[in-house]
Amino acid sequence: MGKIENSGFGSIVINGKRYCHDVWVFTDGSVEKRRGGNHTFLAEEIQNLLKGNPEIIIVGAGTSSCVGIGKEAGQLAENKNIKIERAATPKAIETYNQLVSEGMKVAAAFHVTC
Repeated sequence: MGKIENSGFGSIVINGKRYCHDVWVFTDGSVEKRRGGNHTFLAEEIQNLLKGNPEIIIVGAGTSSCVGIGKEAGQLAENKNIKIERAATPKAIETYNQLVSEGMKVAAAFHVTC
């Protein structure tokens, strides 16, 4: 499972590796560069993150919470009975780490700037 150690404006550190771009974190802890909407979390992103059958998807919306969840993304998650929790990235990291430590299958998308 991935452990998110910290983040700052423009970067995030996961399992000791610094990423200077938005990321997806899958239920197995693997990390990929986030592709999709810049300030909107898209249905295509949900589809990608569903591959690991998560119980919940965490959206780190940036330091100022500028990323929203697109209507289709929210509907897709709801149709699959997957909860999406959106928060400013620092808070989303806390939530992600807590849920992972409790043994939940968590997928996430983190915006590392605004």
